[in-house]
Amino acid sequence: MSLDSFMIHGLARELDQRLGGARIDKIFMPRPAEVVLAVRTEQGNQRLMLSCGGTNPGAYFTSLRPENPPAPPMLCMLLRKHMQGGRILRVEQPEGERMLTLSFTSTDELGRQSEKKLVLELLGKHLNLLLLDEADIIFGCVKKIDYDMSPARALLPGLKYRMPEAPEAPSVFGLSEDALSRIIGQTPWIDLPQAVAGVSPAVARELEARALAPAEAAFLLYDLAHGGARPFLVRRGGEDFDISPLPITRFEDGESVLYPDFSSLLDDFYRARRGAELKKNLTASLKKTLDNHKNRLERKLGKQRQELLTAQNREDMKKKADLINANIYAIRSGDDKAVVTDYFAEGMPQLTITLDPDLSPQQNAQLLYKRYARLKNAELALTGQIEAGENELQYIESLLYGLELAADEKDIRELEQEAAAAGYTKKSQSKKKKPEKAAAFAPKRYVTSGCFTLLRGRNNRENDQLTMRTAKGGDLWFHARNIPGSHVILVTEGREPDVRDLEEAAALAARWSKAGNSPRVAVDYTRAKHVKKPQGARAGMVNYFEFKTMLIEPRDLEQN
Repeated sequence: MSLDSFMIHGLARELDQRLGGARIDKIFMPRPAEVVLAVRTEQGNQRLMLSCGGTNPGAYFTSLRPENPPAPPMLCMLLRKHMQGGRILRVEQPEGERMLTLSFTSTDELGRQSEKKLVLELLGKHLNLLLLDEADIIFGCVKKIDYDMSPARALLPGLKYRMPEAPEAPSVFGLSEDALSRIIGQTPWIDLPQAVAGVSPAVARELEARALAPAEAAFLLYDLAHGGARPFLVRRGGEDFDISPLPITRFEDGESVLYPDFSSLLDDFYRARRGAELKKNLTASLKKTLDNHKNRLERKLGKQRQELLTAQNREDMKKKADLINANIYAIRSGDDKAVVTDYFAEGMPQLTITLDPDLSPQQNAQLLYKRYARLKNAELALTGQIEAGENELQYIESLLYGLELAADEKDIRELEQEAAAAGYTKKSQSKKKKPEKAAAFAPKRYVTSGCFTLLRGRNNRENDQLTMRTAKGGDLWFHARNIPGSHVILVTEGREPDVRDLEEAAALAARWSKAGNSPRVAVDYTRAKHVKKPQGARAGMVNYFEFKTMLIEPRDLEQN
């Protein structure tokens, strides 16, 4: 269900009561379709989110502190010019439409006051936010609509604002109970949204599910249109599913949770959706870059492994060179092949060796010796290159796994910085953005059944800090074998954990690894003093010795 007319009606009344007389102190645009007003109300300082984005459309107080771009967009500068320092006069829902208008006082450079307004359009796919002057002339808007896109209703700076075309059907906000009852009695439920403007398909389906008589349904709709809408969060199977102005009863696995106000409902409901979309947008580019590096590296490793296999089969060349020398008396210059006795094979069978007829027998033997020497050197070089490539591949996979685990924007930004430091992405060239401070080290903490503290790193940087700096030599270190995952430290403090403590630590390391959804995972563990970081190794990359391995079912523990 989108934010329907009933909910917008309730939201407008709620915001009007809470924002009347509020001073607009600051204005931000964290994303292209979002404006955040820092306002001073009777209840204190608050942040009002005005969004015409597809993920979180609406106007509501938010506890989020979204990151702002290094430089404010032009629209943000325009809003600051006209709104900053002004006072909010009222919040209204025009003519029962899915819209909100926020009227405010504005003072120009000469000290003259006027009344202007923000218009938030929430019309399904047609979402927009516009700044209008006292004559309803458009100063600016999030989405510019020219005459080619909409000949009847262009939305451009300098044009007079026009309301969306009103539907032909009568509005639920202007009908009496009797009129509503007559329409409902003559209209199939599925067609009710077309017969009565302001009734959403979701509300119509709920009325049908309740099997209400026309008079009962009319009473309910009339109540919703005249202050009876309530902020309900609809959950299905324990997960947030939708928002509604009335309890939803048609789902067997559903429940409706009443919120204290519409604003907190929208803030909670949109938080998860906004976070998921933000994570998707932020990680898409980095994931694509890392995937490209990974694919190139896998192709390179495949080629190197094939070359190594050839190099490891070089003994056949030396053997043929030795046999040519041993049978050189029987080989004539200009021959393109030689049939010799293979003294190295059991039974000494005859062996045919292909020759270069332009070379003498001695030169053919020397050529094979040279190829043998080259392949011997190649094996040494390839072995080192493959080892380095496999380490780099493991590191890239750890970054990709870190993206899967990233819980918020801060986690993603840390991974971006790490990828840039490793040379996989370009470092930001923005001069205006202040250097970001290193995030405080705060590993996840757990307690085992035996009251031992477990610490878990959430990314390569934290894994490094946890294992190489925080852990004491006698502590125990756990990690899923040969796959990306969290480092887990069991803090011993001089005590010896029992088997159950070890199993819980191993299960935690298994859960927070790339194989976390597997039925069983091999987890290595050893004393922290046996874990070493190779010189020049990437963050989170270690070697470890004198370890044991436990096959364990992945399981999370309750955080402490």
